Parts: sequence; C-alpha cells; structure tokens
Amino acid sequence: MRISALTILILVVISCNGQGKSPEKNAFGDNRPKSDTVKIFLEPDFSSYKFDTTINQTAYQMTTYCLNDSAVFNETFSDDRSKNENLIEFSVAHNFATDFIITSNNDKVFKLHITKENFKDSLPTDFIKICHMWRNEFSKIENGQLVFRATFAQPDTDYQMSVLYSMTEKGKFEILKVEDESVDE
Repeated sequence: MRISALTILILVVISCNGQGKSPEKNAFGDNRPKSDTVKIFLEPDFSSYKFDTTINQTAYQMTTYCLNDSAVFNETFSDDRSKNENLIEFSVAHNFATDFIITSNNDKVFKLHITKENFKDSLPTDFIKICHMWRNEFSKIENGQLVFRATFAQPDTDYQMSVLYSMTEKGKFEILKVEDESVDE
C-alpha cells in the first residue's frame, strides 16, 4: 500500500510540475504566444551595378551586387498589426558587395572585394551594427583619381552615411571622406 501511495504522490508531483509558472519568454524577450504570425518584407535583389573606365592607362572594372544576406532585421508596425496582436512584421535589408578588377598599364591585375567590413573603422561603432551597405557606385573624378561612394543606412529610418573612397592603380583602398546624410526634421 505504501508503494502505491508513494507512486501516486510522485505522479501528482510530476504532473503538477510547471503549473502556475509564468509563460516562457519567446525569442523576442516577451511573453507573446508562440503562434505568432511573422511577415518579412524584402524580395531578393539580383540586380547589379557595373562601372568600367580607363584612366592613365589603368583599367578599372567595378561590379556591385546584393549579397541577399538578410543582414539587418527591423521590427515594423503597420495597420495590419493593430488588427492582429499576434502579428509580427519585419523589414529585412541586405548588404551589397563590390568587386574591383584593376589592370595597370604593365598588365598587373589587382582584385579587391569590398564589403561593409572595409568601412567599419570609418563609421561610428553604434551605426555599423545597425546599418547595411545598400549602394556603392562611381562618384566623380578628382585630380585624375576615381572617387567612389559607398552608402550605408539603418533601414526604414533617415539615418544614413556615405563614405567617399578611392582605388589606386595598385589596388590600394583609401578613405577620403565620411558624410552624414541623415535627414533632420
């Protein structure tokens, strides 16, 4: 009889374990039900930007393309969300990368792969964590040197910065200027 009572007591304790606890926190750090509806906005981008030129007998080929890496997620709020408390919406932003092929007049070839990481020492630390490189293109010729502009932004905000940089005929990457392009209201 003692064994039966002890077995029943153990079963009751096991079945009651966890009763009365507050719900577990989800991945968002709150107690939203696990059956949330998640919507993510941003289609893959397969476009590319190309720029080719020759200056002082050095050929520059630039190709910028989307990495489709879903690098930055921002929670967004729409009218749909006010109608459905379990709806969670995200805007997703991808980084872009740029490949350079530089052929000098003595047929030496230099190849460079430029990503957001190449600019991390030029941009504010808090900004580099939340931004994505969404554009990188030829800007101008200054003193016989090609100048390129890489643009970084925090998605769905007006927080944006650009970095002007040059590429030498020997494939050296040099930061020229950082500009805050944020829109002040």
